[in-house]
Amino acid sequence: MSEHPPQDWFEMGEVRRRRLSASVWIPLRRVETVVSEGEPNTIGFREELDCVGSVAVSIEHRAIGERLGWTDFSQAPAPYASQNVSYKPADVHWFNDEQPIGIDLILELCLNGDHDREWFVNQDLIMALRLLQEGDSWLAVDEGYEEVIRRRRDAEGRVVSIEIKSEYLRDYLCVRGLALRLGQYRRRMALLSDPTYLSWADKQVTVEDKNGRFGGRVYGVDDRGWFVGGSVALMQVWRNDVDDGEDVPVFDKENDQNTGYQSSTYTRTHGAYAYRSEGELWREDWIEPAERSTRIRRDDPIEDLAYVVDASGERLPASALKNEDVGRWLWFKPQVIDALLAFRGSALGWYTKNTGGVKCSPDYDTHFGINAGGYINVYAYDIAKLPQWQQRVWYGHNAAPDGPVSAELMSAQMGKGPADTIAPEARFAELLEELDVTFVKGFGAPLFRPHDVQKDVLSRVHRFRSLAPSGILSLAKDVARLTADSFDIPFLRSVLKLGPKETLGSIKLLQAVVSKAINDEAEARKILGPLVGVYDLRLGDAHLPSSKIDDAYALVGIDRSASAIDQAVGLLDKICVTFEAVNLGIQSAKEDH
Repeated sequence: MSEHPPQDWFEMGEVRRRRLSASVWIPLRRVETVVSEGEPNTIGFREELDCVGSVAVSIEHRAIGERLGWTDFSQAPAPYASQNVSYKPADVHWFNDEQPIGIDLILELCLNGDHDREWFVNQDLIMALRLLQEGDSWLAVDEGYEEVIRRRRDAEGRVVSIEIKSEYLRDYLCVRGLALRLGQYRRRMALLSDPTYLSWADKQVTVEDKNGRFGGRVYGVDDRGWFVGGSVALMQVWRNDVDDGEDVPVFDKENDQNTGYQSSTYTRTHGAYAYRSEGELWREDWIEPAERSTRIRRDDPIEDLAYVVDASGERLPASALKNEDVGRWLWFKPQVIDALLAFRGSALGWYTKNTGGVKCSPDYDTHFGINAGGYINVYAYDIAKLPQWQQRVWYGHNAAPDGPVSAELMSAQMGKGPADTIAPEARFAELLEELDVTFVKGFGAPLFRPHDVQKDVLSRVHRFRSLAPSGILSLAKDVARLTADSFDIPFLRSVLKLGPKETLGSIKLLQAVVSKAINDEAEARKILGPLVGVYDLRLGDAHLPSSKIDDAYALVGIDRSASAIDQAVGLLDKICVTFEAVNLGIQSAKEDH
């Protein structure tokens, strides 16, 4: 911006049109220098200050709240007591220092000495919304670790703003019977050499409308920032009963006889060095409470999502399905699993081969089944009882029934009990541990090297990875990272007593160990074949020729005509069979000896 900002910049038209109450993030307290350009007290210097304060006013004191403005919020909330006034807690807001009308959601501690002010979020707000603080953010653990409150600092690390997401704030206000009163003061100032282009350069202007009260003014200043033409009053007061020879002086109370004084005034008459031109805005706003508290009080939401419940396309609202004896299941596209796992705090577990539990936040585990067509089935009540934000994720993947309900889910929920099957994902994780135990017993050390990210990678080894583009190749890459890439090569070489010139890759080393254990090289090669195929598939991202990809699929034993999910299950099944054979071969060989 040039030395002479346009008049509209001072008048803050764009700021005055925007309502704080319409923002996603509501400032609870802010004292921030938004702009500071140039050198202070120098022509061209430009500064913008934005301040916001708030108080949560009880509904019965709404009329008093209407009278609150910026000056009522500019003082830091603090406890107070005196001999004439009973104790005022820090978070209780008093009107005229005598009547409690609400609470402060941001508390400020100001200490004497060289200490920065500290701002604290009211702990009742934190606990009611069940928020976890991480640095300058407070997160809703129950809602996918969504950021709810954020604290912003300036370049020196001082806190300048604390904001909260509107929907969470309004839920809290609803359950407490409060409405939030906001007061804002904003100022834009520049030092100009010639302010005559401003229409209000020669007179102060004030405009009051629905967007607040705006004031614009210009006045001359000298090179130290003092007003030109301003009058200055000086007064000096002294005691006239001082005895310099007295060692331990004791003075009587001041009176006209033992004090003297003189005063003078003068007017700054020198010319203006620059013209301080500024626009100021004062305005107030209300943040109304929500109609209901769906988070804290668990009120039923206004929006009632309607799910497809049969092949005709009939839909029933969640409120009609929120009955443990509803006796209905819902169908979802399998992509819903990846959508749920995208949230922090999510997890996927397995009960049987085609049933499991999935959650997108720590406290909500939903039992699901996979039917013959690859669709996800969930008992309708288990969806209807979820929080609204989680239902929206499921709702976006709701589908008309396609094939019967998952046989294993039906057996677990309405039949004789869980199926006697195991998911290859679960078996794969177990086999990694079993192989380590077998190798420790057989050779004195585990097969796999410890890996810092093993748990994270293992959580991504599941059949739903195949639904993404190149999903099978990505799944193969993670399987290879946990297997062939994690074999302890020096240990395997020591088992085989190989010399330094004998170079073998990780899979070839394991194959040699198995061959030696079962005394059958061809069988060992056959057992390790699927692992070789998976290792080749991991290179598919490097644009291997299609013939090489086809060979890798064939080596693993994957039916490429099957659905993406079935192909992933086939890959994991084959690796499990491979490791079970390795495990059995090593154990049998040691027992024979």
